Amino acid sequence: MFASFFQGLMLGFGVAVPFGPMNILILSNALKSFKNAFFLGLGAISADIFYFCLLLFGLLKFLNSELIHKILAIFGFCFLTYLAFLSIRTKPKNLELKESKDNENIFKSFFKGFFLNLSNPYIISFWLSISSFLSKEKYYLVLGFGLFIAILIWVFCLSFFVSKFADKFNAKVLFYINLVSALIIEYFALALLYKTFFAQ
Repeated sequence: MFASFFQGLMLGFGVAVPFGPMNILILSNALKSFKNAFFLGLGAISADIFYFCLLLFGLLKFLNSELIHKILAIFGFCFLTYLAFLSIRTKPKNLELKESKDNENIFKSFFKGFFLNLSNPYIISFWLSISSFLSKEKYYLVLGFGLFIAILIWVFCLSFFVSKFADKFNAKVLFYINLVSALIIEYFALALLYKTFFAQ
């Protein structure tokens, strides 16, 4: 049983640590507020739990269609582009940390993270890719628990440590961080469209 939990931990860290659009968003939000960044991550984890439950009940296979992936890709592109726009619309002089602490409702952050992961066809592909692995695992619930614990630990640590040292950044630096974050997020948005519609 412990071996299954450990496998889940390793799989969870392997999925969570690489910097994709979610980690970039958590990082940029953590510079303003730990709570907003953490709840953004919790929303993303909730989407993973949702897909895990679908997988357990054998329902995830119905989402494994080209049409569903294309619809999700379009929605994901629009959502990521919107988030990129939000990152760069604030002027440098309005980015003072003392004024921007907790400037977004935590539930809004939660649902932002939830819908971002929910609309990502690669998240569905990930759960589909490990479905056969889970089916052969005796303690698959323990493995899943370990996986979500690892993701939760990563989300907490990233949110906490970035917010802890956020006061080291002035408004101008925050603006450029937001700008770079927006460009990276938009890159992922365009890559999502390209890989879904044009890549062979």
